[in-house]
Amino acid sequence: MNHDGTESVNLNNIGFFKKLVSGDFGLAKTYWMYSVLAGFIANIFIKNVQSDIAVAMILLLHGIYQAVVLIGTWKASNKYNGKKIWAILAKIAVVLGGILLLFTLLIITLLIY
Repeated sequence: MNHDGTESVNLNNIGFFKKLVSGDFGLAKTYWMYSVLAGFIANIFIKNVQSDIAVAMILLLHGIYQAVVLIGTWKASNKYNGKKIWAILAKIAVVLGGILLLFTLLIITLLIY
């Protein structure tokens, strides 16, 4: 708590997902670690699951997580102070990722119904 009675925001006190959606991990870490690597791991799980319902559940959970990552990547690109091209490419990746996420939700719907 500050001397004026207000509480200061310390990133160590903010939860992981709140930091992620806020873009507070930085552009490179948010994109490569929390998006690309997490997607790779999710794909490994999906390829090794036999049940359509289990695949749908993994896709749904990963889709929710990916929505958070896409927002976080966009916000991290807004905060990025390096070469502008990386922020632009990140935003293009977010738009393409959003389109892919919508198709994933469509696939989940088709698998369930």
